Amino acid sequence: MTVRTEAGLGNLFGQGLLLAGRNIRLNSIADTVSTMVIFPIIFVFGFLALFGNLLRVRGIDYAQFLPPAIVVQWMFSVAITAAFFAASDRRSGMLARYRALAINRGAVVVGRMAADSVRALLAIAVIVATGYVAGFRFQAGLPAALGFVALSVAFALTISAGTSALGLASRDPESVSSTLHVIYLPLLMVSSAFVPADAFPGWIEPVVRHQPVTAVLDALRALAEGGPTAGPVVKALAWLAGLLAVFSAAAVQAFRRAT
Repeated sequence: MTVRTEAGLGNLFGQGLLLAGRNIRLNSIADTVSTMVIFPIIFVFGFLALFGNLLRVRGIDYAQFLPPAIVVQWMFSVAITAAFFAASDRRSGMLARYRALAINRGAVVVGRMAADSVRALLAIAVIVATGYVAGFRFQAGLPAALGFVALSVAFALTISAGTSALGLASRDPESVSSTLHVIYLPLLMVSSAFVPADAFPGWIEPVVRHQPVTAVLDALRALAEGGPTAGPVVKALAWLAGLLAVFSAAAVQAFRRAT
């Protein structure tokens, strides 16, 4: 028997929004508040207390330097959450049910992306507001501030495509989450997230400068601080475009195998 798929843009976005609501509701209010609200605040003020004076000696305003790093850190958290729920849906049989339902196949992707975008925007809002209390400012005006938000969300969605591929290949959400934490922490720590690249030993500094997390961080800081932004933003977008092409292909193949 052939199951009819409801096609068309109206169904794509209407069904996608319904699935986005379902994906958002999977997180309890308590989990959302702790993960996307309380923890980012703790990290902003915690790192300021640890490194603020140390970096001030180097002439760095750490209240301006730090918030983009916390944003990137929490975009990784959004992506890991996406992988966790992808694995949960496979284990529960929800993915197979999507294939049997008369829905637009693209609505599953739209629903996932919309839910991840909402989580990302919530985290960005909390981190930027906390940063403003500490002294962070968008010094290049509203367009650059909107670019900061857009690039942050684009980073979250790009990484989510890769983590979702891993989640779709597994039936163990907890194992996927643990594995991704092991992967993302070295990427974050060996970057310019918390200290400038020139603060690293010389032998590893080239790696720090030329990896995608640093490229995104450089672009976010340029958008926040003003000055030349085209070069850092183009470099970050080139990294994201390449990663998205690879991760999307992997996610599509994983979805086909999972269903």
